Amino acid sequence: MRCRLHYASLRCVGVMASTYYCLRLEKNNKHLEVSLEANDAGHAQAQASDISRALHADTFSLTYKNANKTPLSELFRRLANSDFSHTECEIWNGKYCNGSPVMYAMGAKYYVRPMILDYLEINKDGYVKPSCGDCNCINPYHNSYKKMKASKLGDADINLALAFSSRGVPVKEIAKALKVHRSTIYRTLNREHLHLRSAHH
Repeated sequence: MRCRLHYASLRCVGVMASTYYCLRLEKNNKHLEVSLEANDAGHAQAQASDISRALHADTFSLTYKNANKTPLSELFRRLANSDFSHTECEIWNGKYCNGSPVMYAMGAKYYVRPMILDYLEINKDGYVKPSCGDCNCINPYHNSYKKMKASKLGDADINLALAFSSRGVPVKEIAKALKVHRSTIYRTLNREHLHLRSAHH
């Protein structure tokens, strides 16, 4: 996957806690713009990479500007913020194919539950089945997950990252200490938070 990051455009205005970006994805000569909200440029880059992976985009570029919000961008926003209840089902109100929730973008069809696992970079074995038993539910907490087989961080590193984060250590400093990119730390913390919440379900 090729990406273009327009760093000159990735800037915050004033003292806003978060900034809006426009993620432009391309696949099979078709494009899609996704509204993206992030704390800083590193956070935006991590989300852009995750979304691009989930949609199997050929290329992406990220700029500072507002883009129209869509059901797809809202789904990714909620995933980035782990904005799901671990007790209540999230019923899909969109389209279905073969009895499963789907989305269409850039001329392609995406089954929502596998797309969510791709976004979270969690390996899936065959197909995704909600543990709650409701075939209309897309709540990521209601699926069974497996650890990544090729994670850049071992279990000890992940525990250190979680410990640092709980003490308020900035992601940039955690990444420097563990000698990985900030985007890896962002993804790891988001994924581990989801695992922990799911384990207490």
